[in-house]
Amino acid sequence: VVTSDPTATARCYFDRTSAPEQESVDDMEERAMALADAAALKKLAVDYMHPEIGVVTSDPTATARCYFDRASAPEQESVEDMEERAMALADAAALKKLAVDYMHPEVGVVTSDPTATARCYFDRASAPQEVGSISTTTPKKATTIAKKSVTKTIPAPVIKTVDSAVNTSGIVKSVSAVQLYGLDEDNCDPSF
Repeated sequence: VVTSDPTATARCYFDRTSAPEQESVDDMEERAMALADAAALKKLAVDYMHPEIGVVTSDPTATARCYFDRASAPEQESVEDMEERAMALADAAALKKLAVDYMHPEVGVVTSDPTATARCYFDRASAPQEVGSISTTTPKKATTIAKKSVTKTIPAPVIKTVDSAVNTSGIVKSVSAVQLYGLDEDNCDPSF
């Protein structure tokens, strides 16, 4: 700035008495180092909290080996082995579900299919009628029905049992041994 007025004067803005105090060079360097440390810590915190971002480098000579392709890496299984393992685990899960269903009948059956229906085994039309059922008939008819139901009883089947552990040939056998012949002697089955 050039002026021709000898009475024109100016004061220095930084040397005035109301100017803020200037910091020394040492203080400025220390403040810059503290800010650089804080920026480096912030970068490390972001890298730790967001692993999906990935690593970015500006050094063209920086190289790294793949962790999975190294010579000491465990052998990778093939796609077929992975599918077979998944099928085996699915089978095990289904068997576990069936075992839980078998061991805990109180849980009940849950279905998501709205068209799934079932009939009661005991209320079906082909179910045998109960003898002691309550009826609305007269007492005379009830006694006749009761007499008829008594006369229509089905005899219990005859079950043969093994009386001793020694058979007729003198060979000692276990009582729990299964014999698939000789049980139809009364019926004279010609196949025996």
